[in-house]
Amino acid sequence: MSIKGSFKAECPSCKERFDADFWTVIRGDRDLQLKEALISGELDLLMCPACSNIFPCEETLIYMDPVKELLAFVMPAAYLAEKEKWLEKMRLDYEALKPSLVKENFLAFEPLYYFGAGMLSDLLLSDRDREEETEVMEFMAGEQGFKSAAIRPGFAREHDLPFSLPYAGCPCRDHALEAARAVSSANDALARIKNLIKLLEELKTQDLPFIKS
Repeated sequence: MSIKGSFKAECPSCKERFDADFWTVIRGDRDLQLKEALISGELDLLMCPACSNIFPCEETLIYMDPVKELLAFVMPAAYLAEKEKWLEKMRLDYEALKPSLVKENFLAFEPLYYFGAGMLSDLLLSDRDREEETEVMEFMAGEQGFKSAAIRPGFAREHDLPFSLPYAGCPCRDHALEAARAVSSANDALARIKNLIKLLEELKTQDLPFIKS
């Protein structure tokens, strides 16, 4: 579940100081409204109770989405001036959190560290674009009689691939390459399929270790 904390905020217009609620933990797989607020930049907007001025105010938050293999520590953009200091603190915080992260398999992938919510917003927008391209690819693959296998999200991001791959018969290198080429031939606009084809062409074995079991 997502968690709130209370912090002191100061209005940059009238200098009023007041208690404000901030989201300190966001579960992107469960709280879609908070995820959308983060993407739109509305998550950190506050309204001054004295002068009604609306202004952004950042606090450190943790973003979690085990389905998408995302664990991100997001620090205020101003912390970038002391980058190494704050990265070390976040790494220590991660070590302290590890016991509570085992249950949902968060330790299966490395955490991300960002300065400013905008950096995480960019990643989530990129994921949305990847999801849309994946949906088109899967539809076209189904139209041609192919099946689809999910690719591990972290691997897909790292190599700029769709979140799944098409395959004919069984999910192996040759069958996936056959299906990916067929889909790409039918729709040349699917850029990430081209990345997938290149990766499969360079693969030395029939095994696809990057697909979800």
